[in-house]
Amino acid sequence: MAWSASGLFVATHVDQWDASALGINLDAEDSKFALWGSSVTPNYTTDMAYGTAPWNAGESSGTGYTAGGPTLANTTITGASGSMTFDADNVQLNNSTIIAEGGIHYFPTKSNRLFLAVWFGAPKETQDGTFLITWHASGIAVLDCTP
Repeated sequence: MAWSASGLFVATHVDQWDASALGINLDAEDSKFALWGSSVTPNYTTDMAYGTAPWNAGESSGTGYTAGGPTLANTTITGASGSMTFDADNVQLNNSTIIAEGGIHYFPTKSNRLFLAVWFGAPKETQDGTFLITWHASGIAVLDCTP
């Protein structure tokens, strides 16, 4: 099995709220978005960190991309109408030659803890072009807090 959905990594979210008090600040400009090929199979319940299985093999590579991915800029966390929304500027890698089927958002300052993954639905590719990730108008992730 390979990529089939986007999602939030449960262990990180539990540790954010339990006695571990992970202390992730979604407003801080210290998180990254690493790109991955088709071979990875995310487990949103058990996967913990960038650099550990399965996130230790299969990262995208190529001109215009640096291992670990770009830092997300202008990150925000807001609340309204019973929902929390996480957003950031779009990711743009100019003059790149990359193939990626998705990416992971993680925190190098928190032992590379995984926050979320975004599946693109199929491999996307550039050949000396611009690899552009345009986030949904509603944000990168929206958590509905009103069941």
